[in-house]
Amino acid sequence: MSSVLAVDVGGTNIKCALFDRNLEILESRTLETPSRDATGKSVVSAITTLTDELRKSHEISAIGLAVPGTLDEPAGITRWAGNLGWKNLPIVSMLQESVGLPIAFKHDVRAGALAELRSGAMRGYTNGVFLPIGTGIACAIVLDGEIRSSDGFAGEVGHVDVNSDRACVCGKTGCLEATSSTLAISKAYEALTGRKSSTLEIVKEIDADSHARKVYDEAISGLVRATEILATIIAPEVIVLGGGLSMVGPRLIGDLREKLDKELTFQRKPELVTSKYGIQSGMYGCGIMAWELVDGK
Repeated sequence: MSSVLAVDVGGTNIKCALFDRNLEILESRTLETPSRDATGKSVVSAITTLTDELRKSHEISAIGLAVPGTLDEPAGITRWAGNLGWKNLPIVSMLQESVGLPIAFKHDVRAGALAELRSGAMRGYTNGVFLPIGTGIACAIVLDGEIRSSDGFAGEVGHVDVNSDRACVCGKTGCLEATSSTLAISKAYEALTGRKSSTLEIVKEIDADSHARKVYDEAISGLVRATEILATIIAPEVIVLGGGLSMVGPRLIGDLREKLDKELTFQRKPELVTSKYGIQSGMYGCGIMAWELVDGK
């Protein structure tokens, strides 16, 4: 039975899954993303090793690959990806040469938006934003029913200034990503307490731990500022929150809704919802992309 391999490369993990024609997962794996691999060779090697292993028991027709950063999608090049340390990296040709399979390529967040738009939390909407909050932060913009990329540069909302004092991987200070990403939350908490904790563990303690409350409130304030900008400029009907922070659930939506409503005056107030596919949105989007490549769509 033919299948496709979805590969969603993140700043912390590489999420992989084999999908059948019905977009059902046959097998899934999570690999640790090689740290600061500026050449991309370690990432390519890890994906190739997994592909070779899966080919022993499955027929793989194509790979759907998603990576973060600003991309030249038609050329298969990552122009810049701060959390991976990549600059002008021809990642598609590198992987294609290594695995010998056709590759569909897209920004990780736009891949996630594809899944949410087709069959997830954004289905039925014409104008929206998909905003996953993980190790990094970017958004996918849907206008008039289409995912817009502006030659691969659009959606880097993680690098708007939200008035914090945190240094960012982009070289600036005050960015949303440096304030509200899951990595930023855990790093800020560790700096205050000396203890390493996951974002979900930190959020669970915000009613009992003043340090947890502080970093959580800072993260929410950053997200309010960023979503206010999105609501003012793009006027989305809906903002779909994904990524690791979305696993917090209703509390995140409630806290963001309460504070955002106080900031918006004349703007359309977007619905705030969590993604259907959670941290796997990008992976499902990669599966869709790969099958479309196989079918010539």
